[in-house]
Amino acid sequence: MRLNEFIVENMEPLLQLWEQNAQSIFPGWDFTSGELRNHIRQVIEGVAQVMRHRRPATAEGVIFTDFESSMREQSWAHVHGAQRYDLGVDLLQVTAEFRALRTTVIELWEKTYPSTAPGLEELTHFHRAIDDALTESIERYVYDKESRARLYQAILTALPDPCYVLDLKGRFRYANQAMGQLCGVASHDLVGESAAEVGLPTGSLAPELLNQIVHHREHQHGEINTTLPSGQAKTLEYVYAPVLDQQGDVEAISGIAHDVTERRAAEAKAWHYANYDPLTGLPNRRLFRDRLEQHVAHAERTGESLTVFFIDLDRFKEVNDQYGHDVGDLLLKQVAERIEACVRKSDTVARLSGDEFTVILLDIAERETLLELAHTILTELAQPFALGAGLTRISGSIGITQFPQDAITPKQLLTCADKAMYFAKHTGRNQVCFYTDIGNTAALPRQALIQGLRSAREHGELRVYYQPIVHLASGRIAKAEALLRWAHPELGLLRPGQFLELAEESGIISDLEDWLITEVASQSEHWRNTVDRSVPVTINISSETFLSPHSQKRWQAYLDRLAGAGAIVELTERVFLNEAQGLAEQFRQIREGGLQLALDDYGTGVSSLAALRRYGIHYLKIDPSYVTQPMDENDERIIAETIVVMAHKLGLEVIAEGVETAEQYEWLIATGCDYAQGHFLDEPLSSEALLERLMAG
Repeated sequence: MRLNEFIVENMEPLLQLWEQNAQSIFPGWDFTSGELRNHIRQVIEGVAQVMRHRRPATAEGVIFTDFESSMREQSWAHVHGAQRYDLGVDLLQVTAEFRALRTTVIELWEKTYPSTAPGLEELTHFHRAIDDALTESIERYVYDKESRARLYQAILTALPDPCYVLDLKGRFRYANQAMGQLCGVASHDLVGESAAEVGLPTGSLAPELLNQIVHHREHQHGEINTTLPSGQAKTLEYVYAPVLDQQGDVEAISGIAHDVTERRAAEAKAWHYANYDPLTGLPNRRLFRDRLEQHVAHAERTGESLTVFFIDLDRFKEVNDQYGHDVGDLLLKQVAERIEACVRKSDTVARLSGDEFTVILLDIAERETLLELAHTILTELAQPFALGAGLTRISGSIGITQFPQDAITPKQLLTCADKAMYFAKHTGRNQVCFYTDIGNTAALPRQALIQGLRSAREHGELRVYYQPIVHLASGRIAKAEALLRWAHPELGLLRPGQFLELAEESGIISDLEDWLITEVASQSEHWRNTVDRSVPVTINISSETFLSPHSQKRWQAYLDRLAGAGAIVELTERVFLNEAQGLAEQFRQIREGGLQLALDDYGTGVSSLAALRRYGIHYLKIDPSYVTQPMDENDERIIAETIVVMAHKLGLEVIAEGVETAEQYEWLIATGCDYAQGHFLDEPLSSEALLERLMAG
């Protein structure tokens, strides 16, 4: 029997024996019987067919196939090679398969015909047919492998992310085009080089990191900030994965990097916007709370001290209304800079909202030190602000709370500091208050104070005091300023700074002004009848009352009451803001009613010289900040002296407020100032005490 006929007639025994022999070729692969036999039957049948036609020894062997062409059909050996490549079998195993196939046929022949060997020519044709089939299988295997490699190379080349393969010592075995561009060289020039040799950071390729990948076969990922050889600063994400050989050992390390510079910058920008005030650059409420929580937790663990300042600006709304929001924003920025300059870098200054600022102070437990720092901040805030429209002055109120004496949670600390700040503001502004000093007043929330203020007139709790205004040339009392007081049944005698803001916010201010004007008119008539001389009294009228179109009837009633008292109406420069319609008519009514006009706190607003003349202002009251400055503050003194000269040129008289020392008194006389008031000259007096002064001459 010929060998080719033997193969065809014994196909099933051949396949069974082949399957046994093939098991040793693929240890651990766990191929099914179908996968092992797949296409082998057709390959064996093809070998038998080639043997039957007997190609001459001198004939040309296998003609390599153009697998892209449809003109030539593929053999079953070709199909076998493609299938084995898809299964992940390597080329040595494919060669071993055909060697096992050759052995299987000979073994089965010898087992079937132990005494008869195939003829030499038959064996020659058999081996040539096996070799041709092996060649075709390898041809397709190599074609598919190279085709897949070209595809992978095209993909890797097109990828915008750097991709690379490293050997176990961290040297490049492969790098795609993006990796070459990142390093500023051709990708093939990276092969054989280490990261340090091409100017890349070595942090992401540290030996301990590579060892972790090799020995533990673990993926590693991370992020690194680096400066490339080009000088560009980049943030790169990277991922490393071990490349395993057939034995499961790591033979290389694959890596891919991704440029996240723009994303990180956008995230950082978004985080900054979420946690910082865009106007002042200070931490906002969100970041303040986060830091306060961290500091409280730290203080609980260590027992270290923690203090919170709550700072609120006085008169900020007035500045905003007078100058506009752009100037108000500029003021807030300068306030933030001044507060930051007063504290340490380790402290946190934040802007919570509007004109509210907070400071977190660490490791300062002494009350005296905290008080000194708070007064330093207030002193800085009291200095004039240059806002493009002249110098503007404000002040601040500070509430202080401490951990753990006052509160033990972040929310409680902020609440206590807020309460202390409000108490400081309502005790006259430009004040400091510790939460522990509030005492029983803490039991009087804003609503309780407002409710008490509403009934103050009915309960007879309102008082009026008069501060004498001295004529500097003669030294005699020439006028007096009416100052409202509230005799609170629990808190005692409260000054205007402690309740007027509440009155304005709650709409009670008109009732208080009505009572004050009635009282002043009555008292003026009494003095005139008693001492036979007129004592003009200056009365502060809120800009809301003066400008509101809804208060015209009430304002006319005020004029009627004050007409015989020779009163002086004090207004702030806010009334000139935008020069409201009907303003000139109101000023005319005041003058025709026999009253005079005084502009209060002059030097802190934006009133023009033309407005002073157009509206018939009689007196300018210089803001106390110009008077109380030390003698070596020449700029402030020069401004005050200029105001006096300017006022006299316009036919106005000047009243200086806040005279506290003899030195200030003498200086005002030297400048030619007309009138002055302040504690150096006289304290605010009751109507009876002022009458005694008047009667004494």
